Amino acid sequence: MTDAARDTDDSPVEVEHVQHVLALLRERLYGAISCLATLAILARYSDGDTSALARILDIAVATGGLWAASLLSHFVAQMAVFGKAPRGRYWIQLLQASGQILQAAVPPVIVLLLAVFDVLDTDTAMWIAMWTLVGELGLITLLAVRRTRLPWWQQAMAVAGLVGLGLLVVGIKMLAH
Repeated sequence: MTDAARDTDDSPVEVEHVQHVLALLRERLYGAISCLATLAILARYSDGDTSALARILDIAVATGGLWAASLLSHFVAQMAVFGKAPRGRYWIQLLQASGQILQAAVPPVIVLLLAVFDVLDTDTAMWIAMWTLVGELGLITLLAVRRTRLPWWQQAMAVAGLVGLGLLVVGIKMLAH
């Protein structure tokens, strides 16, 4: 059980809510990091003639695959632990949590759509999309740690850690390019 769950009244409903929020946050961060890595790979292995639409389709396939893997793994784990498939409210929570992976890819796809409509150059849109995801990592972490009882410096370290991970991905991309 999480510390947050222990600090509540430990009612089954409250513990279930905490676990659901934990799953939402975990999947959102996973989706953002995975999408950032996908963009870095696309930027490395796409040439100047690769259209923004082709890159959007690549992101859709990669993100859709991760979403399907997340959903399937949760489904199989549910059956293994409880001996039955998820139903009702749990199924909806499962879809909400795994759907965070898809939602994490929305900002970069919007930026790349600007390139589809010639508002931005495709390479510029790729860079903006990558930096958008680094910012998304920082924002998600900031929103998550602001509710903790951690001292401000530990909260800052958590935000810096995830932003640093995003910067590492972008930095590796820059060195490889």
